[in-house]
Amino acid sequence: MIGLDTNILLRWLVMPDQADLASSQAELQRVSQIVDAEEASLFVNAVVIAEIARIMGQKLNLGRTDVSGIIGRLLFAENITLGNDAEMRAALVLHASSNIGFADCLIASMNLQAGCTHTLTFDRKAGRSGGYRNIRDARD
Repeated sequence: MIGLDTNILLRWLVMPDQADLASSQAELQRVSQIVDAEEASLFVNAVVIAEIARIMGQKLNLGRTDVSGIIGRLLFAENITLGNDAEMRAALVLHASSNIGFADCLIASMNLQAGCTHTLTFDRKAGRSGGYRNIRDARD
């Protein structure tokens, strides 16, 4: 199994649309050869997915629906294993039904899976979402 860093996965996900992310066409071809190989067994951890979601939203100006769609495709890719798969799926559901970023959804999902009753935050949007409580409103 081969682990993928954010910069590799991002180039694969957005090419050829954002080919300027790579320093050369040869890099894009090499990434594609490795990731698209049928025998490739790839691993993507939760931190990489959180970074991908942030970059796609903030730097590439993709909307929530596009970001969710791309993450959803990764969840069902045959040659990609995602770390924290159950939490990732729960985060994707929360992301679709809330107005908070994917990373916040993933934090809530991972903390709930770890046995937390909720996650304290100063973030007002997250504080109104499942799995979170705004510290200003928390009683415990």
